[in-house]
Amino acid sequence: MTRMFAAALMAVTLAGPALAQELDPLLDEAGVAGTILIQRVSDGREWTGGVERADTRFIPASTFKIPNSLILLQSGTVSGPDDALVWDGTEHAFAVWNQDQSFAEAFQRSTVWAYQHWTRQLGHAAMSGQIAALDYGNGETGDEADVDRFWLDGPLEISAREQIGFLSRLHARALPFDAAHMETVIAMMEQGSGEGWILRGKTGWRFDGEPDIGWYVGWLELEGETWLFALNIDMPDPAAQLRLRAGIVEAALNEASGWTR
Repeated sequence: MTRMFAAALMAVTLAGPALAQELDPLLDEAGVAGTILIQRVSDGREWTGGVERADTRFIPASTFKIPNSLILLQSGTVSGPDDALVWDGTEHAFAVWNQDQSFAEAFQRSTVWAYQHWTRQLGHAAMSGQIAALDYGNGETGDEADVDRFWLDGPLEISAREQIGFLSRLHARALPFDAAHMETVIAMMEQGSGEGWILRGKTGWRFDGEPDIGWYVGWLELEGETWLFALNIDMPDPAAQLRLRAGIVEAALNEASGWTR
């Protein structure tokens, strides 16, 4: 995070409750176009930035690993977080992908090849049926040839507001999956924890776009209350903007809840 962006986030935070429902300054000061939604579970109150984009659908990229993981567990394609795949030696863009992957590690590392392997094992028809039952975004998975790409290249798309709706049902354990499988995925989503709080989420990067799209979705559990969040931003220069996703979300959560790491 740049010194200027960090100072700007602090300035917005210090402005206090008067800006509690206006998060546009966070996007403006980060220099990105996008949207962010924070929703408090107990009463549905929202804090928003770039609200005009909140209902625009984009390819979910690796945020789809949340529902995909549930589907793979429910179908028995994967048995649990320690289920593993052996790396075949193919070199990939990220060093952490170039090794054997457990299910939990593949989730946390966003290892595309591992999830593609498991999804091909499940098959296009089974995956399409599960997504239709979830009411996830536009629900479109293309044809058989798209079985391992539909969440990376389309046609599957989802909006930030629809991400919040999906996450709210997962948080409530109200999705059509076994309770144990939902608990497994919720545990894999953990991004950090401290005294009285747990941050859970999943990032996503739709690359080779015009521009690329960066996602960060999840929720913050804080002293008996939960704040859901969904962010997507344009990333014309991903090397500079990928790291902004977490900073914007954490500053927004501070605005909504007063939480800091």
